[in-house]
Parts: sequence; structure tokens; C-alpha cells
Amino acid sequence: MQLKIKAFTNLILCSEDILMEKVLKYAKERDYVKYTSTLTEAWRISISSLSASMIKAIETNGAIPEIDPDEDYAKNEITEFGVFEAQKHRSRGITLGMFLGLMKYYHQAYADLIHESDLSPEEKQFFLHIVKRYFDFVEIGFVVEWTGLSEEQKLRELQEVNRNMTNEKNKYLTILESIYDPIILVDKHNNIENLNYQAAKDFLDVTISGMKYYSNIETDMKLNWLKLDLMEFDGLKKNEILQEKTIQTKSGPKTYIVKFKKMLDVSEKYSGTVIIFNDITERLKIERKLAKQFEKLEYYACTDPMTKVLNRRTGFMRLDKELALSCSQGISLSICYIDIDGLKAVNDTYGHTEGDRLINLIISTIKSFVRKIDLISRMGGDEFLIISPDCNEADAERAMQRVIGKLVEYDKKSKKAYRHSFSYGLMEVPIGCNMNANEVIKIVDEKMYQNKLPKKM
Repeated sequence: MQLKIKAFTNLILCSEDILMEKVLKYAKERDYVKYTSTLTEAWRISISSLSASMIKAIETNGAIPEIDPDEDYAKNEITEFGVFEAQKHRSRGITLGMFLGLMKYYHQAYADLIHESDLSPEEKQFFLHIVKRYFDFVEIGFVVEWTGLSEEQKLRELQEVNRNMTNEKNKYLTILESIYDPIILVDKHNNIENLNYQAAKDFLDVTISGMKYYSNIETDMKLNWLKLDLMEFDGLKKNEILQEKTIQTKSGPKTYIVKFKKMLDVSEKYSGTVIIFNDITERLKIERKLAKQFEKLEYYACTDPMTKVLNRRTGFMRLDKELALSCSQGISLSICYIDIDGLKAVNDTYGHTEGDRLINLIISTIKSFVRKIDLISRMGGDEFLIISPDCNEADAERAMQRVIGKLVEYDKKSKKAYRHSFSYGLMEVPIGCNMNANEVIKIVDEKMYQNKLPKKM
């Protein structure tokens, strides 16, 4: 007997989800759901409570006893569940017949579970008898308790419950109205059922708390833009989505993170959507301001302040990156190293301000003849690096010659006592050659120095 009781207990405890699905299916089919909770947890608790009461009864007694004509059902521990349920449901306005009818389908769910199990015929018969007798006791206890009150007591009980329900409704309305974020509730046809104070204030310029619930003011036409978003949400066949949306409110455009979420209604009695608008307008302003500040900091960290080209550290980093791309993707890459001629003499004779003008004029001229994708970096006081991706040596050489020609033209017209010239070393990195920045710069620096020697002679 103990083994059978243990097997029965294991079957019931391991089948909570199955039992819940079965009884909810019956309740939907027979339309009991219109009088019951819409939430999954309420159905789960009802199954869990029934199962716990049933298991306690059989473990305490070793079996469910037969029905005794002299039984005091008000004091019987097996009927406790029925007595409690009678007190709870009677006060909610449920009729005796309605409750007993639904209990028949709870009974049927447990019976179905046993019939569909792989138990032996003998075990099934034993388990079915346990379930039948348990529900018999519960129903008798329910009826005894239900009919034990006078009409006056029932009326007072209903009045008390009505007051509690009214207070509960007002509490949740107050919570809805008090939430800072705009919230809109729509039914299964996407018609607006309710919206809170913040939604009315932002989207309708109405500052009356509870305006939709108590006044039933027309809102669908005024919020027609929401219809399109709801239709799109329905088309996605998802339970929830998040999207960023800028909406023209009564106080100007605001940007929201909008969450569309289907109502958690297992009974399908209140099918609809909850829409929550999280205002991120100020956050976006701060983020944009911080982004601009970061861009400035990044610019200053990477840029030579005088010539506005890349600084030495960034030049090395970009060169290493372009070398890696050239090697891995087989793209041509030309590197040019520049040293400005006569800078020291200009600084010594005319001052460093004039020397800075010399550097800037040469670099601005170079900028006007190289491509937008070419990178220029200041490597030292008068030394500069030009990185030319997807460029062969001949094209790079022609660009340098055009720069030199432009500077010669300038010097012919200029009244300056010095020339604007530079020496350079140029190389095209062999495709597939695995070289680093230091190795490349060493080669072009030596080439530049060889080209500079004749100018010193």
C-alpha cells in the first residue's frame, strides 16, 4: 500500500504543468474562464493547492476513507480544502452550481492524467478511486459550508468583498496614474481602453487624472499614429518588442524607448497590449554632448596642434594598421618620409613663428595634392610621414613632384628671402611583405637622407 501511495504522490507532484494545462483547456472550452483569473499563476496555485491537499489526506490516512453518513464534514481534514474554497468563492459572487461544475473538470483533469499514464490497470483503478473519493469529500465540504450561512450573512459577506474589490481597483488605478512613464492599454482590436496621467499629459495635453477611465474621452483619433505601430507589432507575431521613436508631444518632440507587450492573459478574456513609453530625450541630449566632447578629446589626442595632421603616436598606429591590411589583402601601399629643408636657418634668422609658417605652408600644399584617404603624420619637428593606401610608387612620386612644382611657383612670386622646399624618401611596400612600422620608416628615412645630401653640398 505504501508503495502505491508513494507512486501516486510522485505522479501528482511531477505533473503540475500537465494538470494545469488540462483544466485550463476544459475551462476555456466550457467558458468558465470568463469568471476566473486571467493569470497563469492563479491556475497553477489552484492545482498546487488541490494536489497538496489530496496528498496530505492520503498520506495521513493511508487511503481516502469512504463516505460516512454521520461524518462531521465541517471538522473533517479532508474537506478542509472544500470549506476554504467555499468561503473564498461564495464571497466573490460565484454560484454553487458554477463552482461544482468547474470542480467536475478539475476532477476530469486528474482522471485524464491517470488514464494517460503508463501505470498498470490495477494502479490506475486504485489511483482513480483515490481521486474520485477526494473530490467527493471536497464537494460535500464545499456544499455544507456554502449552505451554512443565512441570506443576511451572505449579503454582508458580499458587501465586504465588494468594498475590498473597489479598494483594490482604486489602488491599481492610483498606481497606474502615478507611474512616471506614459502607459497606454489597448484591447485585442487595438482600441485604447485606458491611459495614465503621463500619457494624457504628453500626447493629449490633458492634465486630469483618470480622464479615460472615468470620462471615457475619445482618444483613438487623437492618437491615430499609434495604430500603425500596433499593426506592425501584430504583424511580427511576437509577445513583446522594443523600438526607439520620436513623437511630437504637446511640449515638443520627445524621443522614447517604446515597449509593446501582449497582456499575460491565459484565459483569453482580456487580450490586448500594454504600451510603455520611456522618455530618453534628456539622456540622448547628454549622450550627444558627451559624444562631441569625446570626439574633441580624441581629436586632440591624435592630432598635431600646429599642423592639424596626425601626431607621431597615431601615425605609427595607422601605419601598422595599413601594413597589416596590405599584407593580408594584397593591396599596394606607398610610404613617403619628408624632411623640410632649411627650417633651422629660418628659425635662427627670422624666429620660430616664421619657421611655423614655413612648415604650415608646405604641409597645406601637400594636403591639396594628396587624396582624402592618404594620411599625413608629423613624426618630429620638421619630419613628416605620408601613408598612401592602394597607391603605387609611381603615382606617389607624381604627387610629390606636383607639390614641389607648386612650392617653386610660390617662391618665384614670394618676397620671402628663403625657399619652401623639402627632401623625401619614397617606397612602395612589396605586396605580401610582412614588415612593421619601424622597419618601413627606417627604409624611407634612409632614402630621404640620401636625397637630402646633394642639397647640403
